[in-house]
Amino acid sequence: MFVTKLIDLISIARNNMRKIFKLVLLTSILLSVSSIVWGASIVRDLNFSNYKGRWVVISYWATWCTYCMGEIPELNAFYRAHADQVAMFGFNYDDPGNLQQHIQRSGVIFPTLVDDPKANFGIRGISGLPTTFIIGPDGRLKHVLEGPQTKRSLERAVGL
Repeated sequence: MFVTKLIDLISIARNNMRKIFKLVLLTSILLSVSSIVWGASIVRDLNFSNYKGRWVVISYWATWCTYCMGEIPELNAFYRAHADQVAMFGFNYDDPGNLQQHIQRSGVIFPTLVDDPKANFGIRGISGLPTTFIIGPDGRLKHVLEGPQTKRSLERAVGL
């Protein structure tokens, strides 16, 4: 009787493990496909005047910055939800020669700028990472958000 129950439990556990394996495999495939679909582009020349009339979000980040890496899923969520309403860009503070590698390593899905845009808005420097600039529809700097942001904090900053 005991051996029969044990065999039944092992059989049930084996079936559950198969289901878990299939679920993990499917999740892995879906994540791979979503990163292909939402892969970040590298922007070399950008004329910000083309974005007048729209909010623009610019996030400064680096792969060595723990807070930045923690913030990226929130930035990605904001970009997915509002890419049709808000222009969003990143600027990476790592070695520019390996920008594509840094984008892939971080999981960033929004466009990343090659050139630092802060001079376009009269900003000399930033005090730390992560830092996010919010540019209004009039093309002027509206907010400098220091520290990690959330999807909701960015929505509030642009009035969504």
